[in-house]
Amino acid sequence: MNNKIRDYAYAGDREITEFHIPEGTECIGRHAFYNCRSLHTVYLPHGGIEIEDGAFKNCPKLSHIIMADGDGDCTCLRDILYDMYQEITVSISYPNNRRSLLLFPGYEYEYIANEPARIFQEVGYGAGYLYQQCFYNAQVDYQRYDGLWSRARVSEEIPVLARILSFRLRFPYMLSMEAGTAYRDFWKARSGELLTYFIRERDMDSLRYFLETEPLDGTVMKLALSTAQSLEIPSVIGYLLDLEQRDGKESFGINKFDL
Repeated sequence: MNNKIRDYAYAGDREITEFHIPEGTECIGRHAFYNCRSLHTVYLPHGGIEIEDGAFKNCPKLSHIIMADGDGDCTCLRDILYDMYQEITVSISYPNNRRSLLLFPGYEYEYIANEPARIFQEVGYGAGYLYQQCFYNAQVDYQRYDGLWSRARVSEEIPVLARILSFRLRFPYMLSMEAGTAYRDFWKARSGELLTYFIRERDMDSLRYFLETEPLDGTVMKLALSTAQSLEIPSVIGYLLDLEQRDGKESFGINKFDL
């Protein structure tokens, strides 16, 4: 196959940090990127590329997959995720400038002995394993992905939940009204914790979305400002004070000179 990245092509290369799969690639061979321990981002031209055994196995820093065209077969995305246990952020572009941003949580696993059968069974812990199953007919199954939210709320911590929530509401590709309501209900119930996380991470995109599109009471805004001040993050403090003035709100009780 001429349009194939050959078996073991980059295996063990510790210098590769990101890789653009060339347009026209039809197959990524066995263990092509095996043990590329610095690889963190893979760019895919589309999702119809055949992924052979272990192509991205043992790439512990791989955390971002960016697909330029998701309108069609996305089988290769499923196959890449199959070998991953760490958290992965996936960005998929669709026609008409639409985009999906998804977080696939990491998970842990162990092998448990089944003595009568004399075999070992792999058991996963956390919602990440279930999120990896969100594919149907070679496409991302967004309904199933969003349906796992109730499970994730129980098994995952705020850092994971905050990003799933933010990604799905900011990029609502195939987001049903019911799923959107479930995400927003969680935001209303846990807005203080979520805002604190976004501030700590300096996630201005999420802060702008939630503070400018979702209603908040003054108590939560005071918390946001006091958190930003205690962490000494001038950019966030300035943004919050500008937002206060823009909206014509009363002072939230923060010293405006402590920037």
